Amino acid sequence: MSTQTAFDEHAYKTDLRREWREAAPGWQRWLEVLEADSAMPQLGRWLLEAVQPQPGDRILDVGTGYGEPGLTAASAVAPGGHVTLQDLSGEMLALAHDRTARAALGDVEVDIVEGDADELTLPDGRLDAVISRSMLMYLADPAATLTRLRAGLRRGGRLAASTWSGPEEVTMASPVAIIRRLLDLAPPPADRPGLFALSDPQRLREVVTAAGFTEVEVGTATAVFEFDSPAEATRFMRDCAPPVTALLEHEPTEVRERVWQRVTDEAWEPYVGDDGRVRLPNLAHCVAATNPG
Repeated sequence: MSTQTAFDEHAYKTDLRREWREAAPGWQRWLEVLEADSAMPQLGRWLLEAVQPQPGDRILDVGTGYGEPGLTAASAVAPGGHVTLQDLSGEMLALAHDRTARAALGDVEVDIVEGDADELTLPDGRLDAVISRSMLMYLADPAATLTRLRAGLRRGGRLAASTWSGPEEVTMASPVAIIRRLLDLAPPPADRPGLFALSDPQRLREVVTAAGFTEVEVGTATAVFEFDSPAEATRFMRDCAPPVTALLEHEPTEVRERVWQRVTDEAWEPYVGDDGRVRLPNLAHCVAATNPG
């Protein structure tokens, strides 16, 4: 008889808000690493190339976090464009607010919306594009949410989104196996939202198709995070990776510290170069599709 507990969507979203609230200061501290040219912008470029933003376009960035790739898209929709930055976490959006205020966006209008992607109010058929970087896998029902988002797109409007590949190709997740082994933790149920929930490109394609999109194409992009040492890579994970740090949140301090030291000693060894720097390549699956109207 299965002992798997039923999925509580409300509790899941409450935990998700808390985890990203706690991670927001870390994302601010590590912004230069996250937005280094070899890192997350590699995914953003794929998405923007897929939607081909034009001057005057209206774009929604779902799960924008600190404002990307929406703020990068803003320069492409000038003059007269409009970008909406949405995220569940007000603390993450505070950084997006700050970055928006400092950006030279001309007459592009930027709205910042805190709230659940499942509850967004969208004017039917007015958006030219919906983009989402590394967020869809955290949705409780991604096909249902994408269906609602599609209703906000004009006929022929474009969707572009990225999700992470599996743990063998996402090296920033290397600590997960070590933590689970040391704490004797069972793997999460396969049908739950999370970091690898849409790691199968065929599954990603099926979800987008089920939402009513056509001309679905799936490609890849790789984000490489670079650190001066294994210890620095571990500090980054502790500051910026809620899906990983949540595994340890109920452990005593001495246990957490012992486990993190094992992570430093083991997780990054395959990725240390002759110069002592750690380079972590992370494969993402990227999907583009069209709203047939």
